[in-house]
Amino acid sequence: MNLIDAIEAQPHLPCDPMPVVNGLRLRKALGRHSWQAAIGHGCCGWRIDAVDAGTRIIVTGDHASGHAEGVNWIHASISHPDEMPEYEDLKMLHRAVFGPDRWSYQVFAPEAEHVNIHAHVLHLFGRADGRPALPNFGRFGTI
Repeated sequence: MNLIDAIEAQPHLPCDPMPVVNGLRLRKALGRHSWQAAIGHGCCGWRIDAVDAGTRIIVTGDHASGHAEGVNWIHASISHPDEMPEYEDLKMLHRAVFGPDRWSYQVFAPEAEHVNIHAHVLHLFGRADGRPALPNFGRFGTI
């Protein structure tokens, strides 16, 4: 068993049994001919693998933080076996998980808190309700 499979096999934080993302809708948004069926991941998420490229997407709902903060969050990641996903991959992930009208963010944690269990993965985080979590930096037409 490799490191990633060993970590994924560990028990997850307790959370609500209802996933915040529908696995069937996720696969439909990605393209049924290009992606395998979604498999449950933990108690509140999905794992879906590309048919032929070794690409993997994991989407989980973070109910544990939601209970503390009053907001449920979604985590989505995309990985390739031998190379870092490209910007187009991240855009596809955003569209499939969050849709065109909802916000998600790529996070850069302080080095002391950075966790990396896969060398070729990118992550997005967003509120389950799709609302922004940051100020509107473009409100005056520029960022």
